[in-house]
Amino acid sequence: MLRSCLVLLCFLFTTSIVNAYSVTFRLNLNGISGFETPEVNGTFNNWCGNCNAMTDTDNDGIWEATINMNAGTYEYKFSFDSWTGQENLSASTSCTVSSGNFTNRKLTIQSDSILDVVCWGLCSNCIAPNQSNWTLSWSDEFDGTSLNTSIWTPEIGAGGWGNNELQYYTANPQNLTVSNGSLKITALEETTGSSSYTSSRIITRDLYEFQHGKIESRIKIPVGQGIWPAFWMLGANFDQVGWPQCGEIDVMEHVNNESLTNGTVHWYNNVSHAYEGSSVPIDESEFHVYGAIWNETHIQFYVDDFIYYQFDYAAYTNSTPIFQKPFFFLLNVAVGGNWPGNPDASTVFPATMEVDYVRVYQLETVDVPEINETPVLSVYPNPVKDVVTISFKNFQANSQYSVYNAIGLLIASGTLTSQWNVLDTKNWPHGVYFLHIRNETEEFYVGRLVK
Repeated sequence: MLRSCLVLLCFLFTTSIVNAYSVTFRLNLNGISGFETPEVNGTFNNWCGNCNAMTDTDNDGIWEATINMNAGTYEYKFSFDSWTGQENLSASTSCTVSSGNFTNRKLTIQSDSILDVVCWGLCSNCIAPNQSNWTLSWSDEFDGTSLNTSIWTPEIGAGGWGNNELQYYTANPQNLTVSNGSLKITALEETTGSSSYTSSRIITRDLYEFQHGKIESRIKIPVGQGIWPAFWMLGANFDQVGWPQCGEIDVMEHVNNESLTNGTVHWYNNVSHAYEGSSVPIDESEFHVYGAIWNETHIQFYVDDFIYYQFDYAAYTNSTPIFQKPFFFLLNVAVGGNWPGNPDASTVFPATMEVDYVRVYQLETVDVPEINETPVLSVYPNPVKDVVTISFKNFQANSQYSVYNAIGLLIASGTLTSQWNVLDTKNWPHGVYFLHIRNETEEFYVGRLVK
């Protein structure tokens, strides 16, 4: 009997070892500030807080935690500093699972695993906003000595502003100034009418409205219980259809003393108000660039070139048409309200939001030739096999050509002898190639060919 028990215990112990796999979680926090120690929490550790803290031993911004886990399916998410902040994950993404009001990452373990590096709040690794092909189309750099009222209108009054806010908005200089290259919106503890606080809110409605683009503002936010700064947008049809039917894009919202900034989308889903968004840690004592890339299919939110959330219209009922029309800007500092709650004895006034600039970029466009217009430069056949013909309508004597592969290595070069030239390509590896031609007048042309 004793021997049988020992055998059984040995079997159970061996089985537990066999089923315990080493799993390494990896989180990219490059470009993110406002935290001390990230952690991974899930059903495998009872959402314990800081019991599986992550480390970045080589200081490359990729934080890791290795945990022994039995085979199975789990839910988890990343947080920081014992749940001081946590990811807000989208229910529409491939790596998440939702139950009730909770959306977490999902994971199935069947072997030792080193998981792919992921970005805070995303299923994939971090990506930076595309900096190419954007042209500045509108901006306010706040370089003057007063608010540019050809662009902005101060809104005046109280009434809660739909959120039970406590402030009275004014255009008084103690609440709203432009000086030393920045806009300052200041919330004060002072009585105006029935309100115990004053602040300012400015909008571009009817003065500047736009549809799609890259939006950025460099801002230093105030903090404190009950303080609610925001940089946001509303649909220009607000007066006609109301909210949330007009749509809302919150590029930056911050409440209280949280070390998080929030990006959120609001709309009407044919039944009621709906919203989706996420948040990311920041160092609230510093300036940050808060931005959004808004196009025909989605909205990406980023801080300091760090994209932390993408809202895809196709995943949400009735969101597509709402975000295919012009919007306008709003900048304000609210006091109190449904989200932050009221100020308390710890709140420090004045509370000032400083805005360095607001900018809108549009994608560059290129001229498209008429269908019956002969291209200046063409190559055929394309894809190529053993030879390719270059047709160069602007041929001049001593026109030079160079061919580069996809990583920029020179493959071939020479002098064009006529308007039509044949290149031998039979020894070129398969891939994408770029043809550069420069003529005597320094005009430059680029073509692409595939083998």
